[in-house]
Amino acid sequence: MDPPVTQIIYLVIPPSSDLSGNGDAGRLWTKAQDIIEQSAGFQRLYWGRRLEEPENVQLHIVRKTLQQHQDFLQSSTYTNQLLPIFNILITQSPPSPSSSNISIRHASLREFTPNCKALGRAPGMPVGTAIYLSTTSTWDEGAWPLWTHVVRHVDGCEGVSGGKLLEEVEGHERNYLVYVAWESVKKHDDYHHTKHFANRRVILALGNKGWTEYGHVVFQGGREREGEKGML
Repeated sequence: MDPPVTQIIYLVIPPSSDLSGNGDAGRLWTKAQDIIEQSAGFQRLYWGRRLEEPENVQLHIVRKTLQQHQDFLQSSTYTNQLLPIFNILITQSPPSPSSSNISIRHASLREFTPNCKALGRAPGMPVGTAIYLSTTSTWDEGAWPLWTHVVRHVDGCEGVSGGKLLEEVEGHERNYLVYVAWESVKKHDDYHHTKHFANRRVILALGNKGWTEYGHVVFQGGREREGEKGML
């Protein structure tokens, strides 16, 4: 069975805007989530900020198909209700932001480990992320499946997930987005200095042309349609 499609909306929102709080930003963010939750095909949403660049917010919306996402983006609900909220949160004033302050991608994300905490299942937990560029069948059939079995046993790893991106990234096609949850950023960083990683890091270099957008996301909240529990 094909995994559902996750729409990732990237927003630049000042860290001073507390999206979880009771202030203006929090109320607007709650309203935005209400609108999404009521939209056709909605299964689940979760969101967070980049740890290294906290102004960068990721809002993940799960629906069954890409067409459902595209229909939503072309709807009056998105244009007349949701987008104005995003614009206010981004600029703190009504004018529309530059195109770089809102961007959208889609990915067929799935979980590769039991009790995976990578996709918003554990609010506050750091999740390592990167995009592997121009992946081939060597990545799909060998390197990535092998890596999911390697890293799941590493001290501090709390779940492995990933999937194909449907859009180009930096001029590359056929890219792969990964999210790996960690008990702490220190546990993740420490692992990169171990002999275990040094002896196995070559796996991550197979079947791709490098990586980009490495860092951590801390997911902070989410919603799930009743009856959809367990969906990505």
